[in-house]
Amino acid sequence: MKTILLHVQADPAVAKRVETALAIARAVSAHLEVLHVTSADAAAVFESFGGIDPDRSAERAFDAGEDALEAAVKAELANEDVSWNYVRVTGSTAGQIVTKAALADLIVAGRIPRNGDSASSAITVLGDVLMNSVSPVFLRGDEHDCFDPKGVCVIGWDGSFEVANAVRGGVELIAQATEVHVVRVTERGEEVPAGLYPVTDVLEYLSRNGVKAEYSRIAEVDRKVSTALLQFAEEKGAGLLVVGGYGSSRLGEKLFGGVTHSLLKNCPIGLMVAH
Repeated sequence: MKTILLHVQADPAVAKRVETALAIARAVSAHLEVLHVTSADAAAVFESFGGIDPDRSAERAFDAGEDALEAAVKAELANEDVSWNYVRVTGSTAGQIVTKAALADLIVAGRIPRNGDSASSAITVLGDVLMNSVSPVFLRGDEHDCFDPKGVCVIGWDGSFEVANAVRGGVELIAQATEVHVVRVTERGEEVPAGLYPVTDVLEYLSRNGVKAEYSRIAEVDRKVSTALLQFAEEKGAGLLVVGGYGSSRLGEKLFGGVTHSLLKNCPIGLMVAH
C-alpha cells in the first residue's frame, strides 16, 4: 500500500478525514494523493442559470469556498511528515475518484454529503466508486474523531469474492492491527456452506502476511448481519471493520436493506469495503 487517494470536499468532517488519511499513510509509509473534485453539476448551475445570479456573487462565493478548502487542506498537510500532492478538477465526483484510484491502493472517502447535496446522493457516489474501482474504500467511523491503525480489526467473512478483495487490497492496513478477528455471521450461528472461499483460506492468507487472526461464528441479531457484526466489533473494542461490498445487486440492497447499504449509511467505527 504505497498510494492513498483522499477525496476532499467542503463538508463538516473533512478535517477529521484528512487526519485519518494521514494516520493511515504514516502507518503503512504511503504517499497521499489528495483529490478535490468540484462537481460538474454545481458548475453547470452558474453557467445555465446566470439570470438568477446577475452580479455573479453566488458564483464568486462558491469559488471562494472551494479555494478556502484547498488552502485549509494544504496548510494542514504542509506541517506533516507524509509525502503528498494535491489535484483539483471539475467533473463527476464518482468518475474522477474511480479514474484516479486506478493507480491508488486505498481510497479514503466520506459518507457525509457536501452542503446542498442529499444524503442519498452521497451513498450513490460511494456505491458508484465501489462498483467501478478495484481499490478498497475506507470510511472514517461516525463515532471516532480519528482512526487508529493500531487498534482491533474485525473482518466480516462470508466466503465471497468481494470480501476476499477487501482483505487482499487492505492487508497492509489489517497487518497494523494489534488484534484481528475473522467472524462469520449466519442465521442462527450454525455451520453453512463455505462460499467461494472457506475461512481456512483467509486465515492462511493472513498468516502468510504476518497476521495472526482468531475465527468466530455468530448468529444474526434481529435478522441483520450488519447489527451482529457491529455488536461483535463493539465487544472486541474494534476500530476497523472489513467487509465485501454489493455481493448482490445494488438495487436489491437498496430496496431490501442489504449489509453494504446499511454500513455505507452509518458505521460507528472505521469501515474498509471492496467490491
